[in-house]
Amino acid sequence: MNRRTAARLGRYLLTFALVVVAVAAVYPLLFTVVSSLKTQAGFAEDPLGLPAGITLDNYLEAFRRMDMPRLLLNSLITTVGGLVLSVLAALLVAYAVTKLRFRGGKLVFLLIIVTLTIPSQAIIYPLYQTVLDLGMSGEYQGLILAYAAFGLPLGTYQLAGYFQQVPDELIEAARVDGAGHFTILFRLLAPIATPALAALAIFNFVWMWNDLLLPLVIMGGSDSKTLMVGVSLLSGQYDVSVPLVSAGLIVALLPVLVIYLVFQRQLVSGALAGSGK
Repeated sequence: MNRRTAARLGRYLLTFALVVVAVAAVYPLLFTVVSSLKTQAGFAEDPLGLPAGITLDNYLEAFRRMDMPRLLLNSLITTVGGLVLSVLAALLVAYAVTKLRFRGGKLVFLLIIVTLTIPSQAIIYPLYQTVLDLGMSGEYQGLILAYAAFGLPLGTYQLAGYFQQVPDELIEAARVDGAGHFTILFRLLAPIATPALAALAIFNFVWMWNDLLLPLVIMGGSDSKTLMVGVSLLSGQYDVSVPLVSAGLIVALLPVLVIYLVFQRQLVSGALAGSGK
């Protein structure tokens, strides 16, 4: 086998592998969309096939059961609140551990990064107990604070990589000119880290909007429950209507798909810029 044939075979194998990965990634979404357009009887007869007749009754029933406008508002409040608070906290912490010389700064940064290895399920009970002690169970602020706490480590790690590239001489020059810490952070460092901030905001939005565990634990079945919790409640104890749940999932995923399609360029540029640091 000559070199040209080997290179062509390698390209074919790579293309085949990418096609398999793409199909595996897209198929669950297609299955959900197709299932949402079936009747319960049609799904039972042929779960994997195309619908014999398209129906929107599942979407109408999902809207009727879930009080969709209220759930959308709840998800929007908690997601935007958690997103803003987590990004702001990550900015402050990343600046402190990279540009403020204080004793134990590296240890603080290490401890924050170590928390990335702790699964949320492992600390869900102390988290819930803390929320109860603060009197925030079933309240927006309880979930927003939880989102900010879980989003802080990754945000700090991403932003610290950018801030470390800024020469300390530039920071000292700004201080000589009379700039304070907030001026340096928001007018000098934050613009440099714009790609990382954009990617971090999109990742956090997708995660917080789609998250089920934290809203289910903190909000429960209160009037402040999020859209994903409402979708999970569509399945009964003894019967599960897959077409109905699929319709609820599609409605819940629409904002995420819109955000991704609108900001996909910023997401890719932020990821590539971060990989080059």
